[in-house]
Formats: sequence, C-alpha cells, structure tokens
Amino acid sequence: MSKQPAPQSFHPQSPGNSARAPGGNTRISQPLFKPTERFCLDPHSPLPLYHQMETIILERINAEAAVGRMLPREFDLVKIFGVSRITVKKVTDSLVAKGVIRRRRALGTHIVGLGMKEDLGRLTGYTEQMAERGLKVGTEVLGVGVHSPSARLREKLQIQPGERTLFIQRLRGTSMVFPIVLLRSEIPVSFGLDPKEDYAGSLYALMEQKYRIHIEWAQEEISASRATREEARLLKIQTGDVVLVMERQTFTTGNRPLEFVRAVYRPEHYTFSVRLKR
Repeated sequence: MSKQPAPQSFHPQSPGNSARAPGGNTRISQPLFKPTERFCLDPHSPLPLYHQMETIILERINAEAAVGRMLPREFDLVKIFGVSRITVKKVTDSLVAKGVIRRRRALGTHIVGLGMKEDLGRLTGYTEQMAERGLKVGTEVLGVGVHSPSARLREKLQIQPGERTLFIQRLRGTSMVFPIVLLRSEIPVSFGLDPKEDYAGSLYALMEQKYRIHIEWAQEEISASRATREEARLLKIQTGDVVLVMERQTFTTGNRPLEFVRAVYRPEHYTFSVRLKR
C-alpha cells in the first residue's frame, strides 16, 4: 500500500474537550487526510479493501495527535482511497463501533479516541499496555510521600491504625496524547519501597525486578463518575465531565494486599475489554 503526497502534521482542538500537547497548548482542528492525498490499495491482497483502508486510518491516528481531528467527508474518502462508497461506509461504521470516531450532523465526523484498549483478562500495568501497542509512555510524577491512610484504605490494604503507606500520584499518557489517566497508588511501607525512587516508569517492573515482590493477582472495579475540580484541572477537562474510574487491589504471595490504586481515565481515550466464554 503506497501513498502520495506526504501529509503535513496537523494539531487539533477536539469538538468537546480540547486536545492538548503535553505542554497544554490548544491545537487547531484539521482533517486527518488532505483531499489531495491518494492511497493505492491492493485488490489482489488476501486482506479486503475495507480492512486495508481501516488499517491506514488507524495508523495515521496512532502516528499523530489525532483526537479532535476531522475525518474527511465520505465523498473525499472515496477519492483518497479509490474505493466505493459502500467500502467507505463499512470502514466508518466499524470505526464508530470501536469508539474511534463520532458522527455529528452538520458538524462532520471527528476522531474521539485512539482505540486504546485494556484487556481485563490479564493483569498488566499501564506501561506494559502501551508498549504492546508500540506507544511511548509519558509520565508526570505529581507527588510521592509517606502518610497515614484513611480508614477505607487501611481496610483495603489490611493494615492496622498507625501503620503508614507510600502514596504515588502520577499523570500518564503517551507521546501522542497527554494526559490520559490520573493514578494514585497506595502501598504499605512494610514492603520497603523507597520514596526517593524514580516512579516515572513501570511500578510493577520496579516492584518485581528491584524489590523482588511477586505480584500474583488483582481485583478490579470499574465505574463511571464525574470529574472533581482537581481531577478536571489535572486531566485538562471540565469539572463534572464523565470519567472512567478504575479501582484495583493487587495481591502478592499469601493473598497479602500489595497496592490499592485509583485510576481516573479520560473516556474518549480509553476502552476496557474482556473476552467472555460461555
């Protein structure tokens, strides 16, 4: 599959929530493809044309900071990819179903997600999830310290009054979209993690490789909520916007609670998935 000419890099402003660079600058919305671009799909490939076209679109979305960008009109997509309107509709219907694009009458079709999914059937950290997609993780460590946890946290971590926890609060995203999630982890100090560690990387890798803590299993709950003023400020959204909240308890050997983490996600950038078997 080849294309010409090379596209320019555009930086968007989302129709609902502004798409921002890590520095926080609002970007101007532009079409994902220029009307003059042309892609040569292979009609002899074992991959159907609609699959080839969808792959190109997803690669472009993942290669640029594309949330908020507009997808060209159906008429233009026919010309850009050299396919029928039926093929274009099949692709856009698929992208809508995956939560990647949203159609709005009189406003056009905008990209609202990057197709990032977390498989709930596997216990992985954020760094591992993004690495599997070939994405570079961006992290801003907001705070690390030792404190006396709330009664709810003591119950979750099965620790006694007076025992302390290490808290780690971070914003995480990718080189394309930042931030995506606000994370606050609580770990009993009895596990020996040093507050002076560099917590910009994978917390699971640090615990397993340096501290030799074996992570066995986790219990996770996911719900919808409204962003508080502080969450909205940090995630660069509006107070009261809908967010996805994931709370996870991680356990080590002997069912000993290791970590309690609360993660607040911008829902336009993230999807949880699980495979069910009857």
